[in-house]
Amino acid sequence: MLYIKSNKEIYDGELILDDLIQKIVGQSTLIRFSTNDMNYLYQESVVFSKVFYSRFIPGMTRMESVYWEIQNAIGFELKQYNKVILLFMHSHRHPLMMKEFESVLDIVRCFPENVVIKWGLGFDDSIGARLALYMICSK
Repeated sequence: MLYIKSNKEIYDGELILDDLIQKIVGQSTLIRFSTNDMNYLYQESVVFSKVFYSRFIPGMTRMESVYWEIQNAIGFELKQYNKVILLFMHSHRHPLMMKEFESVLDIVRCFPENVVIKWGLGFDDSIGARLALYMICSK
């Protein structure tokens, strides 16, 4: 969803920027975000936020399917954003494997060359064997 910010609020019904930041900061993570990591969002004019989940697609890793989901949902539109937060989540029983992480480069290539990316890695046992990618893009 695309949220246009006004003061400290992001208008799309009920979401406000504080809640968006808290959602990321509050996750159980190995590589953790703090509120200070995301304070710059208050100065941004446009903030895009979406969670992508892997799907079972024969012949694809979970991360490749997340990339496929991104391409189908927004693809080339990501070129407009110069700051990105990526939080990768997996369950304890189904860890993210190194060979799956190779596809992260495909996701990074969706953004312009001068993009600043902050990323984290964490756990969410409620997603089972899937991967989740929390993405916040801004400009």
